[in-house]
Amino acid sequence: MTREFINSLHILKEWIIKNEAILNRTKWINGQEITETEYLRFNTQPISEEELTTIKSLTHNLLPPTYYLFLEEIGCGQFFISEYLPSFEIYNLVELQENIQVIQHEILEADEVITDQFIMIGTHCSMGDWMGFCTTKNEENNYDVFCHEYPLEEYVETSDELKSWRTFEEWIIKAVETKGSKTL
Repeated sequence: MTREFINSLHILKEWIIKNEAILNRTKWINGQEITETEYLRFNTQPISEEELTTIKSLTHNLLPPTYYLFLEEIGCGQFFISEYLPSFEIYNLVELQENIQVIQHEILEADEVITDQFIMIGTHCSMGDWMGFCTTKNEENNYDVFCHEYPLEEYVETSDELKSWRTFEEWIIKAVETKGSKTL
């Protein structure tokens, strides 16, 4: 775990306590620079020690320590809520249990044999994409936002082609740096 990740968690926690992160965007209109300010909100809930223990057990402790620390320090819920919708949502225990079952069902129902295993920990709200880990990928970079347009059996191949694999740590750092705007 890098210092940058720990700092990102501290910043995110401060924003959540204030329930506000301010995003300034600059754009040009008719040759004039205009700055727009957007106030982003959060709808989060803490995770109890008991819930965290259950989540670790449910995920067979296969996910990186940064994910479990995120849950411990930040919790779950909706992050960077703009005027219209949140940037992303991290599942609570019940949602995680439900989505693990959904993924298992989709693997069984797939047209092709799927040997990869996934644990989806949330939803990216811009398009309704799952966010999660390919637990059969033996590399540190096993986290991605998986496009809803692709069948589950193409997730790994597509992420390989797009070179979009990353660590959860990298993803959180970028989410905080960009106040949720670069999280796909």
